[in-house]
Amino acid sequence: MKSLLFYFIPLVLFAIINNVFSVFSWPHYLVLLLAFLVFQLARTRYPKDAIPFIAKLTQAAFYILTVATIFRDQYLNPLIINVLLGVTLGFVIVEIMQTKKKPV
Repeated sequence: MKSLLFYFIPLVLFAIINNVFSVFSWPHYLVLLLAFLVFQLARTRYPKDAIPFIAKLTQAAFYILTVATIFRDQYLNPLIINVLLGVTLGFVIVEIMQTKKKPV
């Protein structure tokens, strides 16, 4: 359960920063960087050589979300970032459902 916080806390931080601040400054980028690093810690749930395909897709969706958020001020609309947040959250939910431990 604790490892699931590595997914949800960064997504909440991205959503707050995207929807509250109209222009980013360096503290916002620092929080985004720290949130990105926390999301990367979610990979510690799996052995290094046995990362499921859905986990790789989730990481790729978060990479895309991070890059899009960084360039939001210059090129993108916050609504696009919200859509990417939803897609990433969908991948996270599917990953959690797929990798849930089955009762023995």
